[in-house]
Amino acid sequence: SKDNAENAAALFAVPDFVGDSCKALASRIRGAVAAVPFDDFHRNSARIIRTSVFGLDENMKKSNLFKVKDSFKFTANKLVITNVDIQSVEPVDQRTRDSLQKSVQLAIEITTNSQEASARHEAERLEQGAKGKLERQKIHDEA
Repeated sequence: SKDNAENAAALFAVPDFVGDSCKALASRIRGAVAAVPFDDFHRNSARIIRTSVFGLDENMKKSNLFKVKDSFKFTANKLVITNVDIQSVEPVDQRTRDSLQKSVQLAIEITTNSQEASARHEAERLEQGAKGKLERQKIHDEA
C-alpha cells in the first residue's frame, strides 16, 4: 500500500540512521548522567540510563514515581527504539576514568583502614579485659 511504501521510504530517508540514532541516544545519556551526583548514578545507573533514553510517562504514575516509557521514536525516519542493553558503564574521557579509579581506590583504602582500626581497637579491648582479669586473679590468689 501507499502508506507502507512511504513508511519504508521514511526509514531510509536518513542516510546513516544507525549512527545518528546512536549519537542521539549517547547525547541524551551523557546529559542525564552529567545532571546527577556520582553516588546517585552509581546506585541507579540502569534507571537513569533507561529514563534518559525513553523519558518518563507523566500519565503513568506508580508510588510517587513516573513510569519509564516503553519506546522512543525518531520522527525523521520513524525508527522506534524499544529497549537498551546496558553492557557496561564506564567514562569515555580518560581523565574522568582516572579520577573515578582514584576515587574508588581511595574509598577502598578508607574502608580497609577503618576495618583495621576497628579490629585493632577490639583486640586492644580484649587484651585489656584479659589483663584486668589476670590482675584480679593475682590479687585474689595473694589474699
